[in-house]
Amino acid sequence: MTRDEALERLKSPPLDEDTMRQEFEYVATKLGISKEELQSYLDAPNKTYRDYKSQKRTYAVGAMVMRTLGLELGGKR
Repeated sequence: MTRDEALERLKSPPLDEDTMRQEFEYVATKLGISKEELQSYLDAPNKTYRDYKSQKRTYAVGAMVMRTLGLELGGKR
């Protein structure tokens, strides 16, 4: 397949409507949720790891203190 052929092929949808509907129902069934619930997940706004609480700041402060006291190994043994 040439590059031009590949670009032309990418212009069309990979699956027809009926197959997409069947696949969507299959995924919902496998997850044990309704189609409506699965659709609500797909429609929800995207999130990143930054949207959730973490202890990143605590570890950064701890690492800085250990570095200052000379207690951090930092891969040097």
